[in-house]
Order: sequence, then C-alpha cells, then structure tokens
Amino acid sequence: MSVHQLPDGRWFVKVPDKDKKSGSRREYFGRGASAEAKAKARDNELDLKRTRPKDHDSGPTIYELSMAYLSARNFTGKSLTVTKYTLSGSILPKIGDVPASNLTHAHLEKFVSERIKTVKSSTVRREISVLQAIINHAVKRKPPMLAFNPIAGFIKPKTDAQTIYPPTKSEILSIMAHANERLRRFIIIAWFTGLRPGAVELLSLPWNAVQWETHTLHVVSAKKGGVRSRDVPIHPDFMVELKRWKESDDLTGKANGNIINIWKEGRAVKYMHWLWADAKAKAGITRRLRMYDLRHFFVTTAIENGADYKTVSDIVGSDPETLRRHYQHVSSAARQAVIERMPSLI
Repeated sequence: MSVHQLPDGRWFVKVPDKDKKSGSRREYFGRGASAEAKAKARDNELDLKRTRPKDHDSGPTIYELSMAYLSARNFTGKSLTVTKYTLSGSILPKIGDVPASNLTHAHLEKFVSERIKTVKSSTVRREISVLQAIINHAVKRKPPMLAFNPIAGFIKPKTDAQTIYPPTKSEILSIMAHANERLRRFIIIAWFTGLRPGAVELLSLPWNAVQWETHTLHVVSAKKGGVRSRDVPIHPDFMVELKRWKESDDLTGKANGNIINIWKEGRAVKYMHWLWADAKAKAGITRRLRMYDLRHFFVTTAIENGADYKTVSDIVGSDPETLRRHYQHVSSAARQAVIERMPSLI
C-alpha cells in the first residue's frame, strides 16, 4: 500500500485486490490538500489492517483511536514510520481490540511485564508514550472520542541505566588527525570547555565572547532549564590556541564572525555530524561515539579529578542533581581513589 499523485493532481492509494492479476487496485480521493490527507489516512488504515480487531459494542477500540491519531497528526516521514512500526509491532497485536474506555492500568502492567522480557525497558517506555499520546488525543479532540483518560497516572518503566563511555585522548587525537580546520576547532573547544555541541552554544560561539583580559568565555546557554549565560574559564593551552586562531581569522577577515567559522556559502552550518562521522570512520573508530560525548569527557574528567558537582554544573550549565544522577558511577570511582590514597596503618 502506498500514496501516489497523478500528473493531473489526483491522489490515489494502491490497495490489495485478489481479483486482479496485478494484485492491487486504485482508490481515488480527488485533488488538493484534503484529498492528500484522506489518501494518507486510508494508507495508514491499510498498513495496519492485519492488526484490525473484532467489532465491539463498548465504544472505540485502541485500534480505532490509533487510526484517528495517525490521521490527525502532521507526522514527518520518519516519525510516521516509527509510530506505525510501534503500533503494528507491539501495541495493536497486544491490546488493539480492547475498548479504550475499558483500558486499565492492569492491561498496561501486563503489557509491560511481557514486553520487558524481550526488549529494553527504554523501548517499552517509548511504546507506552505512544499509547498515552493516542489516548490524550482522543480525549482532547473535538468532538472527543473518549470522555476520560482511563490510564491517567500510569507510571512508565524507567529507562535502562547506561554507563557513559567518553572518548579517550588517543581516540580524539586520531579523529583530529582526519578532521578539517572547522571540526578541529570544534573538538578543541568542546574538550576544554564542555559546551553543548549544538547550534546555540558551541557552533554559535562568537569571537566577542572571548574575554581576553579575564581569560574567560561568555557563553549564552542553550534553553535546558539552567542559567541563561555563564562565564567559562579558559585553559592556558586553549588560550594559546585561541590567539593563534584569532590571528589567522584577522588575516582572512573572519575575526568578526564565529570562532568555528560556521558560515558556508552565506548560510550558517547548524550541524557537523557528517564531518564527525567521516573523520571517525577514517580514524578506524567503530564504537558508538558521538560529538556530545566530548561534553561527557569534560564532566567525567573534572569529577574524577576531584571537582565538586556545583562547580562543574556552573561551568557546563547543567543542574547539579542532573550531573549527580548521570555521573554517579564516576563519583563512586573518585571516592574509591580517595580511600586508596590514604596511608596504610597496617
């Protein structure tokens, strides 16, 4: 099944037809945006047909609410594919035929207990999130398909605890050996400051953020619930590198822009993942290693060297309790190191 448009503007969907040799026939929906929406809704229905439940007299089923949700939401291509996969792969085969008004916490608890045996808890958590979104949509839509939310207050399973494995110095040096000047600057800044490697903080860092007299960087923080801006001390080695970059940019007329020179053909470069992936591949590093892990390296190294959470949080612009929760394994190792450094009495 798929949605198509003819040269004359008409939208149609290919549907199975056992009576034809080709095995499919066309259903037409007219022209325009409304016709396109109807065609996509029909395609969603056909795509999930194998999980269609039996008829019930107790109001709409989870299947029917799912169809309404898919039709109403303006999904992107990828998110639509993921949502349909989640529905057809787990939710609808398990509870698709349950009348939504009869859905209980017990249904979800059974669903979670069965799914958790075969997939990660983070996967089950995402599946429950999709189901909750469908129920909420059914209650809030006009007119509503449900009078109340039968699973309000259900607590989703916790995500899987993941140990953070930041890059080693040798890995970063290997990546830098295959990096262009833009990516090399990116890595060095992230390494020495722990800035978030996105468009708001690291990629948008302007030259006038460098406070040469106080040896600090004035950083406008990403909107993550922390401070609006912060001053990050500059490491002596990093200061030497910054001065060298500044001299180079002065000669090329780029010193009034961003430190990384993110402008390309008159447009700002918002992502550098392709540069990172290319350099990482050329360096022969096959393990999962993201640009964001440079920030993890900074936080991990700081804590391992005895820095307290409050100081590190001030530098990286995160909540101290968030750092404590995510880097508990690091602080445990640091405490063990303190004990081992105590002189022996025996």
